[in-house]
Amino acid sequence: MTVNALTQRLLELGRVKFLLYSPILYTVGAIIPTLDGGSLDALSFIHGVAFTWITHLMTHYCNEYYDLEPDRANKTPSPWTGGSRVLVKGLLEPKLSLHIAYALAGVSLVLALLMPTLSARILCLLAIFFSWEYSAPPLRLEALGLGEFTVTLVLNTLVPLLGYCLQSGGLQPHPLLLVLIPLGIIEYIRMMVMNMADWESDATTWKKTLVVRIGIENAVKVHGVGMVLAYLSLIPLSLWGVPLLVILALASTAYMGLRYAYRLQQGAWRQKGTMWRIPYVASTHNGLGGSAALIGMILLKPGFSPAALEFFPLYLYLGGFLLLKLMARLKQPPPAVAA
Repeated sequence: MTVNALTQRLLELGRVKFLLYSPILYTVGAIIPTLDGGSLDALSFIHGVAFTWITHLMTHYCNEYYDLEPDRANKTPSPWTGGSRVLVKGLLEPKLSLHIAYALAGVSLVLALLMPTLSARILCLLAIFFSWEYSAPPLRLEALGLGEFTVTLVLNTLVPLLGYCLQSGGLQPHPLLLVLIPLGIIEYIRMMVMNMADWESDATTWKKTLVVRIGIENAVKVHGVGMVLAYLSLIPLSLWGVPLLVILALASTAYMGLRYAYRLQQGAWRQKGTMWRIPYVASTHNGLGGSAALIGMILLKPGFSPAALEFFPLYLYLGGFLLLKLMARLKQPPPAVAA
């Protein structure tokens, strides 16, 4: 195997496309202490982003190894669900994925212990613990119906709080942290969609996700209620001190979310072709929600500059999104030519 081929397979195994989202949530928290003026502390920001990415990547390699049985049982995977398929196809040894996960866990632990404050170190250690136990024994939280909760806890709570903590020096209350509520609900129900796509194969293995436990029809109902609740929560948030600009930015994503939630309620989950695409739509909606919140906060800053550090995750997300679209188009077979 050539170096290029090995690198490509390792990147596929790590599902690096999902890393586009976590820096957005991290920056949502990091920017809050700077809204009254000032700029992000670059070294602290980079330290936190590095920890977030390494821990996120660790989760993927760990998950690929421990989810191998459910992934093998999945006969209808999509580019967003069912794992990377690298191990399922036998392109790499499963143990390699676990060894990479261990190595990344070690790096994450070092970065965590080097955090400047006790509160930041605690947030990091909690993130490592829950990220690993998402799919690894002994807890295997995803198999207990706690997968959605675990992802929301790490990505939508601990990660933005880490960003906030590193820029503020502590965990003081702030009204803008309340935006984590609608973003957390959207993340939770997005993870339900990911599990809806795999629920039939998961049910035949140890992976008894929340969707398997409560049934697909009940899961769809919970998803619909959650989507409505996420946007209704913007009303009390506006009364509790979240600026109107941030509220409107978040509300701008409502149509996309409510539209695909309505399709699920109308029975789209029964159609394999539709469920091949809806996880992509749910993931995109999730990313746009975080991006909208961040953009709203950036617009609150006096004299903001497009070259400022807080724009980095937005440029990364947009560039990654366009690259993924281009790659998907290049993989499509050419149109047939009429004889």
